[in-house]
Amino acid sequence: MTGSRAAPPIVCAIDGSVGSRRAFREAVKLARALDTRLVAVMAWQHSTSRYDAYFPEPEGSPRVVAYATLDEVIRGEFGQDSPDWVAVRVEMGHPGKVLVDAADGAAMLVVGSRGHSGLASPFLGSVSLYCATQARCPVLVVPPVHQHGPLEEPNTQ
Repeated sequence: MTGSRAAPPIVCAIDGSVGSRRAFREAVKLARALDTRLVAVMAWQHSTSRYDAYFPEPEGSPRVVAYATLDEVIRGEFGQDSPDWVAVRVEMGHPGKVLVDAADGAAMLVVGSRGHSGLASPFLGSVSLYCATQARCPVLVVPPVHQHGPLEEPNTQ
């Protein structure tokens, strides 16, 4: 890539889910097409589990897991050598707020339609819905793969 480092980046939400991996693939395509940078972002929160409070595992800390997840997703797309136009960002906080803040000034925010949580509206996950309504840049919500093929057009005859 020869893109301008001053051009606004594409920001992509990662949580390790299949949906976020699909979103990352789309974000890579966009960054290449626009010849700009890509920032993969993952939010983490402290565990509220009593077990984790009594038996903490340093290698299992949310921050360490977040970096490992980002690394796995990026290596899954690019192999061992990540391009220099791809950056990572890991922050503690509510995922929607972290993503909206990270996308301030971005060319676009790319999110999957559903992550690991099953809670939310019937069409979008709670984080993607939050991003779509709160981000100050365009938001691309990447839909899931439909197991039964493409959606059919209704018969209007």
